[in-house]
Amino acid sequence: MRRRTRLASLALAATLVAPAAAAARKAPAVSPEGMRGLGPAARVIEVSAFSRDTTRATTRTYRKRHGHWEKVRPGMSTRIGRNGLSWPSQRHAGDGTTPIGNYGFVYDFGSKPDPGVTGLRWRKLVPGSCWAGTRHRYNRWVHRSPCDPADEDLWANAGLAYRYASVIDFNYRDPVYGRGAGIFLHVQTGKATAGCVSLRESDLLPVLRWMRPGTRILIGTAGWLRSLKS
Repeated sequence: MRRRTRLASLALAATLVAPAAAAARKAPAVSPEGMRGLGPAARVIEVSAFSRDTTRATTRTYRKRHGHWEKVRPGMSTRIGRNGLSWPSQRHAGDGTTPIGNYGFVYDFGSKPDPGVTGLRWRKLVPGSCWAGTRHRYNRWVHRSPCDPADEDLWANAGLAYRYASVIDFNYRDPVYGRGAGIFLHVQTGKATAGCVSLRESDLLPVLRWMRPGTRILIGTAGWLRSLKS
C-alpha cells in the first residue's frame, strides 16, 4: 500500500512538473541569414514560437556585421497573446492574438525616465495617456481624461507593463479600423498579453538600449521564420 501511495505521489509530481518544463523549453532559433524582407536592417529581434496556439515564445537578437548575421542575446523567455498568434489580415481588435509578421518600431515610451535608449524617441507616460481605439485617431497615442471606452488607458498599466515599452508598427502607418491597436514590446506581468510581446524587465532594458532606427522585429512560429528564407 505504501509503495502504491509513493508511486501515485511520483506520478502527480510528474504531471505538475511537465507543464513547467514545457514552458521553459526554448523555441528554435532561426538566424536572419538569407531572409528576405529585411532590406538595409542591421539589427533584428526574432520572436520564435513552437506553434500558433501557444502563449509563450523565445526572443533573440541579431546584428549584421561584415555582411553576416551574428547572435547578440541568446534565448529570452517571452510571453505573447493569450490566444496565441494570428495572421495580420485575419486579426481583429480584442481577439487576444499577437500578429505574425516583420515589423519596425515607432518610438519608445514608459512611466519611468528614459533608461538610455538611443536612436528612438522616448515618450513619457502620464495620467491621461490613452491609446485610441476610436475611428478618429485609431491606433495612435492620444491625451484625454477620461480615456474613451474604446481606448486603452495606458496609465492604468504604468506600474509594471508600461514602465518601459516600444511601439511596434503593426497596423500603424495606414491603420485599418478594427484590425487592432496598441501592439507593444513591454515588460512582462507574469501572464500572457492581450496581443503584445513581453520580456522580463532585466531582458527588455538591454534590448531597448541596443535598438536603433531600422531595427526589425520578426514574430512567428519557427516554421514561418524559416519560410522567409525560401
